[in-house]
Amino acid sequence: MSLFSITCLVFISVFSVCGCKIDVHQSTRMMQRKVQQSVSVPCSCNISSCPGDGLDNLKISWYVFRKDMHYQIDLNNQPTKYTLEGHSLKISSLSIKDCGVYYCAAALSNEMHSGAQAIGQGITLKVTERGLNVRQILLLTLLVLLIIYSLLVLGIIICIKTGHIKSLCRGRWRKTQDYSRHVVFSGVVQELYKRNLVHDKIPARCKVSQEKAKSPQTQDKNEDIYQNFEE
Repeated sequence: MSLFSITCLVFISVFSVCGCKIDVHQSTRMMQRKVQQSVSVPCSCNISSCPGDGLDNLKISWYVFRKDMHYQIDLNNQPTKYTLEGHSLKISSLSIKDCGVYYCAAALSNEMHSGAQAIGQGITLKVTERGLNVRQILLLTLLVLLIIYSLLVLGIIICIKTGHIKSLCRGRWRKTQDYSRHVVFSGVVQELYKRNLVHDKIPARCKVSQEKAKSPQTQDKNEDIYQNFEE
């Protein structure tokens, strides 16, 4: 084999190795779960411009960033908590401490050139307590009010079509008329009662005045009798 052929083979092999490129894709949407649930944080890796598929030399690592710390997740020493499902990370028995931003990193072993390592955009995981939060309570309240309003509108439409509204209005009108008649009749009775009281008081006053008028005469007669006894 000539020197030129050997040089070409070396150049092609170097170009092939240097051409390996990893692309890591993560969704940027936020994931929300409850305490004690499980979640699978997705991650997908693509390898291009590399001899073979290159997946045998691919190494996956996961990192988590929180407010006060960041570290690489130890997948070997916590098998019950963290497990790999392909390239995705499954987290079991979630707690509030698991909140954070999770980054998927991929690297080709024994390769140090540019493009042999890549990291995703990161996925935010939010873990909340069990039960309804304020937003869910408001939505549930609005839903109940909407259902009640719809039922009322439907009932009114049915009553209008079946004619129950007219009969109901007539019944209320009759009740109003009966009540007004009752009020008028009560007023008349009270007025008659007051007049009877006035008529009863007038004779009584007349009797009292007559007795007062007679009383001086009786007093004079008594005085005359006493005077006759003295004489």
